[in-house]
Amino acid sequence: MTIVTIIGNMDTIIGNYFGFNEAKMAKKYTQIDTDTGEEVGSFVAIIRPKQKSAFERHFTMNQDALKILAKNLTGEQFKVLMMLLADLEYENYIQVSQIDIANTLEMQKTHVSRGIKALLDIGVILEGPKIGRSKTYRLNPQFGWKGTVTNHKKALKHGLSVIDGGKVT
Repeated sequence: MTIVTIIGNMDTIIGNYFGFNEAKMAKKYTQIDTDTGEEVGSFVAIIRPKQKSAFERHFTMNQDALKILAKNLTGEQFKVLMMLLADLEYENYIQVSQIDIANTLEMQKTHVSRGIKALLDIGVILEGPKIGRSKTYRLNPQFGWKGTVTNHKKALKHGLSVIDGGKVT
């Protein structure tokens, strides 16, 4: 016995039931026994395309981590973190000079430096590789991620850190 699958368009049937968009994505799969010509079975599949975000630049943030940040950061440290997150690149890399942050926030460079040190101490950001004379940082993947889900899982598996009782260890 040989079975052949026939794929048919379901625009009319699905369109009347679900709506226009689903009809364009619906296909009826029918299996036919080639020896007897008998229909063995059939089903309708609706396969939706991957949807893109409405935001041009975005990342995912851990909501439990936000509670830690709200509890532990001062206003100054929070402002510095927001500036770092605004420049977050794929795989959580951050490259922005402290002088640029200070100028944008109209803050003294020493205060920005102190804010970054606190963020490092809390474990929100990690030191990244040096590029020339400039320091780079990485957002701790326990707090958030910019990149693919697969790479986020790898970063978490390799265990850069764990959130434990309001502190990152």
